[in-house]
Amino acid sequence: MSDIAVFTAIQRLIQGCGSLNQLADEVDRLGSRKIMLVTDPGLVKAGIAERVLNLLQGREIEMFADVEPDPSIETVIVCAERVRASRCDLIIGLGGGSALDTAKCAAVMVNNPGDVEAYLGIDKVVNPGVPKILIPTTAGTGSEVTNVAVLSLKAQHTKKGIVSRHLLADTAILDPELTLGLPAFTTAATGMDALTHAIEAYVSRFAQPLTDDFALKAIRMIGENLRTAVFYGQNIAAREAMLSASLYAGLAFGSAATGMVHGLAMPLGGQFNIAHGIANAVLLPHVMRWNLVAALPRYRDIAIALGEPVEGLSLRAAAERAIAAVESLSRDIGIPVHLDDLDVPRSAMDPLARDGMTNFRQTRPNPRDVTYEGLMDILDRAFLPEA
Repeated sequence: MSDIAVFTAIQRLIQGCGSLNQLADEVDRLGSRKIMLVTDPGLVKAGIAERVLNLLQGREIEMFADVEPDPSIETVIVCAERVRASRCDLIIGLGGGSALDTAKCAAVMVNNPGDVEAYLGIDKVVNPGVPKILIPTTAGTGSEVTNVAVLSLKAQHTKKGIVSRHLLADTAILDPELTLGLPAFTTAATGMDALTHAIEAYVSRFAQPLTDDFALKAIRMIGENLRTAVFYGQNIAAREAMLSASLYAGLAFGSAATGMVHGLAMPLGGQFNIAHGIANAVLLPHVMRWNLVAALPRYRDIAIALGEPVEGLSLRAAAERAIAAVESLSRDIGIPVHLDDLDVPRSAMDPLARDGMTNFRQTRPNPRDVTYEGLMDILDRAFLPEA
């Protein structure tokens, strides 16, 4: 745990069933004259984007609906140019992490010159962007409350992040009714993404009392509700609990950061186009097993939060129950177990490990000192044993 705690959070959060209906009031509160709605084709097809447009009738609004999964720098550039050319003074991000991250980055690029790549890293964004309202439609990334955005660098076949207080939303609206239509597999993948955020934040070297509280609450809520949300998608109580858990996990890792699950998941996604939530979910138990020896008491806490009986067990045995609980949850909701299941070849281990070593936002907070050999060990365990 860090000796000096710095906690970062957004200023305004609106949450609850039907809270989307507060959108027009929030737009008026921010004094917007022209709005850009940033979303993806799936939400247009599902009619959710139209719901937002209808709520804002009478206001001048344009829509950018070309956000792809794991958005690229090029998409951010196009979106920012649309915002700038249209003279929009408010951005509404609607969707999963891809749409929200695109909205956040486009908002800051409007007022910051140069290439998007120049802002990759920590605190490189100088000027505030245009105001933004973020509305998640998945329960996973927590992007609506973080100062982080992750973008795909297609030429380099990897992903990197921008970290800046200017990425924080002016308002986040969390309406669980918007997540009711999520397919089971997407629910599973995004839910495991949130669990990864919470676990990595709790064992982070930058953990602090506030992030600990949020992380453990998220872990407990995900353990209690993710299976129901996956297999009974219309259960609004489970959906609301998962959206809250994603929020808490976002508040946790937004200040405590993530570790080497994310540090390896980003190149894995960039090189093999694997969805971020799935990459995290497959890697999570393998990274946990490698990190275990550096944070035994914390992994015991995680086991307890996941409902594992640990009374009478040694510290090591109790900590190992956390890994068993994560593996059981993943298995129950249909998450692949090994990288082989994702058609990743063993020959990718070296480039993945080398790329992972460059992700200092993850190597520094990771509870165990990160080495190339250690990452190769994690990746080796993430594949099926060689015959």
